[in-house]
Amino acid sequence: MSSTFNENMKEDLTGDIEELQEIYEEQGMSTLLREVNQEILTEDPEQFFIRLTKQDGTVLLQSELSNWQYLTTPDVLYDLLSNSEGDVHIARLTKENSEVFTAAGLIGPDLLIYLGETMEERDNLLNDLLGICVVILGFVLPLGAFSGWWMSRKAVSGIKEVSRAVDDLGNGRLDRRVIVHSHGDEITELANKFNEMAEQIRKLISEMREMTDNIAHDLRSPLGRIRAISESVLSSKHTIKDYEKAASDTLEECDRLLLMINMTLDVAEAEASVREPNSQEVNLSSLTEDACELYGPVAETKQIQLSTHLAPNCSIYGNKHNLQRMLANLIDNAVKYTPEHGEIIVELALHDSDAIVTVADTGIGVPDSDKDRIFDRFYRCDHSRTKDGCGLGLSFSRAVARAHGGDIKLRQKQSLSSVFEISLPMNR
Repeated sequence: MSSTFNENMKEDLTGDIEELQEIYEEQGMSTLLREVNQEILTEDPEQFFIRLTKQDGTVLLQSELSNWQYLTTPDVLYDLLSNSEGDVHIARLTKENSEVFTAAGLIGPDLLIYLGETMEERDNLLNDLLGICVVILGFVLPLGAFSGWWMSRKAVSGIKEVSRAVDDLGNGRLDRRVIVHSHGDEITELANKFNEMAEQIRKLISEMREMTDNIAHDLRSPLGRIRAISESVLSSKHTIKDYEKAASDTLEECDRLLLMINMTLDVAEAEASVREPNSQEVNLSSLTEDACELYGPVAETKQIQLSTHLAPNCSIYGNKHNLQRMLANLIDNAVKYTPEHGEIIVELALHDSDAIVTVADTGIGVPDSDKDRIFDRFYRCDHSRTKDGCGLGLSFSRAVARAHGGDIKLRQKQSLSSVFEISLPMNR
C-alpha cells in the first residue's frame, strides 16, 4: 500500500508540472504567475513548496521555504534535467521524520518549476488504517469467529434434533415430530420434510393395522362357520345326505375365503401397477356395452331399467381384464343395491382428453358418514353387510382406475342415490 501511495505522489507532482507547462504555453506568463501564486496561498507551507525561477537562478515566485532548507539549487536542477531522459526529475528526500517527494521540470526555455510535498498525510492515513486493522483483529475477528461458532452450533443442533427424531421413529414412536422454527433455512426445510414423512409413515402403518384387523374379522366368520359345520357333523350320527350338505357348505365357505384372499391380492397387484405385460388397446365403448349386456338379465329379473348412453369408438390403452372387472364391480353393486322398479344409467362420454364412465342408480345410496371411506379395503356400510361381498370391490376398482392414470369418485346427483364417476386418460 505504501508503494501505491508513492507512485500516486509521483504521478500527482508530474501532473502538476505538466499542467503549469500547458498554462504557460497557452495563456502566457501572467496566467502562470497567477496560478503559482494561487498554489502558494492555498497550500500549507510546511507540507508543500513551489518555486519558479529563471535559468540564471532569479526567483520569480516561491512559497515560504524556511522549513525547506535542504532543497536543490536551480543550477543543479538544470544539470539534472539536462542529463535526465524525461522532462521531469523526481527525487525522494527526508524532511525530519517524514519523506518528501520533489519534482523539477522546465515549463519554458528559461523557466524552471520546482515543487514538492511531504508524505505526512500518507503516513497519517497509514497509521489510521493500521489502527483500524488492530481494531478488526482485536474485536471484529473474535466477534466473527464467535458468530460462526454460534451459527454452526445452531445448525448442528437442528441436525441432531432431526437425528434424535429419526431414532425415536425407528423405535416405534410414530407420533415423534421435530419442532419447526420458522427461520426459513435449510434445517427448517429438513424438519418439515421429516415431519411430512413421519406423518405418512404413521398413516400408512395405521391403515395397515386397520386392514389387518378387517382381514382377521372377515376371515373369522367363514372359519367359524366351517368349524361349526364340522362340530355338528362329528357330534352325532347323520345320514349321507347330511354329510353331503355339510361338505357342500364347507366348500362354499372355502370358496368365500379364496375369493377374499384373491381379491386382496388383486387389489395389491393393481395398486402396484403390475399390469404392463397385459396392456393393450381397449375399446372402452364395447367393453362397457358388454358389461351392461352381461348384467341386463339380472336387472330385468328385478324389473330394473338399465339404460346406456355410450360414446362410440372410445379406446384407451390398458389392461382389458382389469378394466372389465372394474366396470363389472360398479354395475354389479348398482344392480345389487337398487330395489325393484329402480333405474340404472351407465354413460360413457369424452371430456378433453379423458374418457368419463358414469354408473348411476336409484338404489339405497351411501350415507354421508361412509362416503370418505367407501373405497377403503374391507370397509362396508352397515346396510350392505347383509349382502354378499367382502368389501374389496370398490377398492379394486379405484386401484385399477389409478393404475391407468385416472381415478374414481362418488358424486351426488339430484334424484339419483349413487353416482360413481371414473375418469381414464386416453393418451397414455
